[in-house]
Amino acid sequence: MQTIVVLCGGESGEHEVSLQSAKSIIEYIPKDRYRVIPVGISKNGQWLSGDPLFADENDPSNIRLAEGLNEVRLERGKLNGEQIDAIFPIIHGTYGEDGCLQGLLQMQHVPYVGSGVLGSAVGMDKDIMKRLLIHDGIRCARHKVIYYWQENRPQYEDLADELGSILFVKPANLGSSIGISKCRNRDEYEKAVDYALQFDKKIIVEEFIEGQEIELSVLGNENVEVSIAGEIIPSEDFYSYDAKYIESDTTELKIPAKLADGVLDNLQPAAEKIYRLLELEGLTRIDFFVKKNGDIYLNEVNTLPGFTNISMYPKLWEASGIPYPELIHRLVQLAIDRFNVEKKLKRNKY
Repeated sequence: MQTIVVLCGGESGEHEVSLQSAKSIIEYIPKDRYRVIPVGISKNGQWLSGDPLFADENDPSNIRLAEGLNEVRLERGKLNGEQIDAIFPIIHGTYGEDGCLQGLLQMQHVPYVGSGVLGSAVGMDKDIMKRLLIHDGIRCARHKVIYYWQENRPQYEDLADELGSILFVKPANLGSSIGISKCRNRDEYEKAVDYALQFDKKIIVEEFIEGQEIELSVLGNENVEVSIAGEIIPSEDFYSYDAKYIESDTTELKIPAKLADGVLDNLQPAAEKIYRLLELEGLTRIDFFVKKNGDIYLNEVNTLPGFTNISMYPKLWEASGIPYPELIHRLVQLAIDRFNVEKKLKRNKY
């Protein structure tokens, strides 16, 4: 039996989402294969463990780390001196999904689920990601970048002339729809820019693409599998944080997505191409827009997607024939397989 650390929480605005994901993983991980040590990173950066790890765990808006947990330390593949076999770091957003945590785990010589430092960092930065993919012929929504230090920000009228009158303003490095606004005029745009800059030093202003919101799950290292497609039909103006995690019953998830003939045959190869171009590993959810004429546009990639019982990533794999417990098992083994490959490289001395 292997010992697995499920690592959650973190210092980003997606802390509570991470706790929900970890709760589901701990519930569904095959208990005959793995012994789980749950570890939560507090909002001030402490690594904590204990049973129970969560308080108010059945309330998505109030779930938090429990009181009285014990501080733990990770050192060269050991947690408080105990050897562990792998870490499942289900920490969404800043410091968990952007390559920072991956670099730490790499230096601690421990297998971990998900993409490495490069794939995580590039996948998190919506601006850099798009630039790389556009260079290789992937259609993406057009966008402009605004930095926090810019004194003369682009004006709404100029952006509307170039990108269209409906704009999305997003932090470049964040997920779960945090900090995102949809705007249709100058006043909404200026408020949206100020709001997004509370979350990141760089933001993007993106054109609105009218079409189906389609998501696919990707799994693998060298050998890549792509799931069937699912469609998001939000009841709100767009798929907001609350729609995803707090009032999820107001959003319709269609699995499989109802697509025109031949569209899925284009989406699945596109998802695999994007996965390989960005050097992603383990798992990723890739989101597209599909226009009425069948044209597909990348929306974003999510290298550590939500793993709650309502999250699209595991639901798509379940509909594709991989149940949630088996999916967790495969992800852990992919992490160990990659670690064993890297261990043989001459650059390593351990």
